[in-house]
Amino acid sequence: MTTTTSGQQVKFIQYHQPALESGEYHIKVEQTISDTKGRIPEGIKYQKELIFSVIGERFEPLTPQDIYAVFPPPESLGDHSNVLPHITVNRSTLPWERYPGQSDENLTWLVLLLFWDSDFEDDDDKPKLKTITLGDLVAGESGVKFPSYTLDGVGQTADENTSVFDIKKKYVADILPTKADIAYISHVRKAEDLTVSEDATPEEAEEEKEFATVVCSRLPQPNGTSYVHLVSVEGRYKDDGTFDFQGAGDEDLIRFVSLANWSFSCVDPKQTFSEILKNLNRTPSTPRLPVNENSTAEKSLAMGYVPLSHSLREGSQTVSWYHGPLATGFHSDTYEFPAKAADELLRYDPELGLFDTSYAAAWQLGRMLTLQNSTIATSLYNWKRAFSQRLKQLENILIHLPLTPKQSAAPIDLPLYVFKWFRDLELLKGIPFNYLVPDEKLLPSESIRFFCVDSLWVDCLQDGAFSIGRVTGADVTEDSVTRSSNSGLTRSDDQKLTGIIMRSQVVAGWPGLLVDGYDTAVADADSIDETEGNLLPLLRMEKLAKDVLICIFKGEVKTVDIHQKPEAMHSGVDPFGIDDTEITKDLRNAQGELIVGSQISVPWNNFDTRLINFVQLAENMKTWFNSSSGGGGSVDNFTSAQFGLQMMEGVQKVRFVKEE
Repeated sequence: MTTTTSGQQVKFIQYHQPALESGEYHIKVEQTISDTKGRIPEGIKYQKELIFSVIGERFEPLTPQDIYAVFPPPESLGDHSNVLPHITVNRSTLPWERYPGQSDENLTWLVLLLFWDSDFEDDDDKPKLKTITLGDLVAGESGVKFPSYTLDGVGQTADENTSVFDIKKKYVADILPTKADIAYISHVRKAEDLTVSEDATPEEAEEEKEFATVVCSRLPQPNGTSYVHLVSVEGRYKDDGTFDFQGAGDEDLIRFVSLANWSFSCVDPKQTFSEILKNLNRTPSTPRLPVNENSTAEKSLAMGYVPLSHSLREGSQTVSWYHGPLATGFHSDTYEFPAKAADELLRYDPELGLFDTSYAAAWQLGRMLTLQNSTIATSLYNWKRAFSQRLKQLENILIHLPLTPKQSAAPIDLPLYVFKWFRDLELLKGIPFNYLVPDEKLLPSESIRFFCVDSLWVDCLQDGAFSIGRVTGADVTEDSVTRSSNSGLTRSDDQKLTGIIMRSQVVAGWPGLLVDGYDTAVADADSIDETEGNLLPLLRMEKLAKDVLICIFKGEVKTVDIHQKPEAMHSGVDPFGIDDTEITKDLRNAQGELIVGSQISVPWNNFDTRLINFVQLAENMKTWFNSSSGGGGSVDNFTSAQFGLQMMEGVQKVRFVKEE
C-alpha cells in the first residue's frame, strides 16, 4: 500500500523479517579426500566447525538513536484523545526478530501498553521502572510472574542491566491486545523520494530508509495523563491466543521488560495543533501598537514605532521613538555610509518634538556585538589594515610603473567567518530580542505577525559592525572604499526580506514545525497553484525563545502555511466526544486520499478501557472495500500494511494570509 505527499511516496509493508533469527549458529565444513591408486588412506576427512551468534534486541532499553519518532510527543499537552500512540524505530526488522508465541513468524514481539492515571486505585500501584541485572531477571523473584528465559549465548551476560516494572494483573488484563490483534499493530513504512533517479548515488538512495512502527490499540485518557511503555511479550502468548499470566490472581504482580517509555497529557480539546493556531491573535497583522487617537502619533505607530525612555548624553531623561528591524512595510529611507558615530544617525520629529533613535541604536548595536566577539573584531581590524595597505601599493604601482599581471593581484580576500558574521547580521541573527520586539504589546501571547525587514536598519547595523578601528576622518574615507569594494560586507540591495514572528505554545509543544511562505495571498485553497504564487526561499527559521519563532523569507511573503513534519503522520480514529460510545473511522484509497462517504464503525474490545478491537475493525474495513459502496473489490487478506494505511491521520496545516 502506498500514499504520496510532497514529492514523497510512503509505502506500507506488512513486515520485514530478519535474514536470520536471533540465536547461536554452527557451521560445519567437511571434506573427504581419496584417490584411485590407494596412496591416500581411505576415509581421511578434514573438517572445521565455526560457531557464531546473531543477537537481536531483547532486554536492553532502546537508545535515542534507535528511535526515529514517537507520537504523541513526550511531555506534550493537547487533544490526543482520538490518537493511537505509536513508536517508530530505525531498524525495520526489530518487531519481528522474536516471537510473541512459540513460532509466530509474522507477529511482533513488541507491544505498546498505555496506562491512564485513573486506572490505579493508589499511586503506589502505578508502573515504576527499576533496573535489574539479566541474571536476576532470568532467576525470577518470589511473588512476581515472569517467563523462564535462557540468555542468548555470548551476546547476553548475567551482569548486564535491563529496565522492568511490576504491575498487578487487574490493571493490565483488560488493556493487553489479544494475539489476533497483534497481527495488525506493527508494520513497515518506507519513504521514497520520487525525485531520486534510478542512477542515484548511494548517499541519495540511503535517504529511502525503512522504519518499523508499533501502534497501540488503546486510546489515551481524555482530560488526563497517559503513560506508554514499549514492552516485550516474547513467548508470553499461549496457543489459544490469550496472554499467559502463569496462573496469577488479580492482586499478583506481572513483570514486563520495558524497552522505551514516555508520557503525554490530554487536557483541553481546544489545545490541538490546529485549534491553537486558528485562535492566534492576528490583528493587527504587523507588529505595531494599538491605534491612537492622536493622528500625528498614529503615523509613527502605524510604522511600528514605540515610545521608550531615552537617556541623553548630558544626563537628562526624555522619551524618544524607536522601531526595530521588523517593520510594518518597506521603507524608502537611505543614508550615505559610513557614519562617523551613532549620534550621526539620530533623527528629530518636529511635530511631536521627539527623537527617533532607531538607526542610531542599530549602528551602536552592530558595533557592540562585533566588539563583544573578539575573534571577529580582531580579524576584521587586521583585514581592513591589510586591505588598505594593498590598495595603496596598487595605487603606487599604477602611478609609477606599467601594471604587470603579477602586480595586478586582487586585494586580500575577506575571511570566511567575517563574511558569515555580516551575512548573519543581515538575517538578524544574534540580535537581542528587545531590539527586535521592544514592547510586549507588539507580540502578545498567542499571536502571529507579518513583517518586512527594514533594510536601512540592517545597513546601520552592518555599518556599526564595520566601524571597528574607525577613529579619524581618514579612517572613515578608507572604510568607504574598503566596504564598497567587498560585497560580502554590504546588504544585497535587490533582496527584499520579509517574514513572520509567532509567539505561541505551538512553538514549544510541537518541535520541528515546518513553515512554507508564498508571494501571493490565497486564503481558501488547500494548496497554492504554481500559476498563483511562488514558494519563497526560507533563509532563517529559529526559535528565539521557548515559545517564539521567527521565519525570514527572500521575497515578499503574503501567505504562510504552518504544519508538522510528514513523520508526524500518526494513527487514530475520527474525533469524538468524551462520552461517545460510538466512534468512526474514514477510509483512504491506495494513494492515501480520504474517500468521501467511507465512514465505518470502530468496535471495542473493552469500552471502559478504550481498547479497540483491531481484528473486527480490520474486518469492517475489508467488508466496506468489498461492498458496492467501496467499489466492489475482492480483498481476501487484509494485512497490517493495509490496516496501517487506513488508520493513518494526516498532518495538520493552518494557513495565514497577510492583510493588505
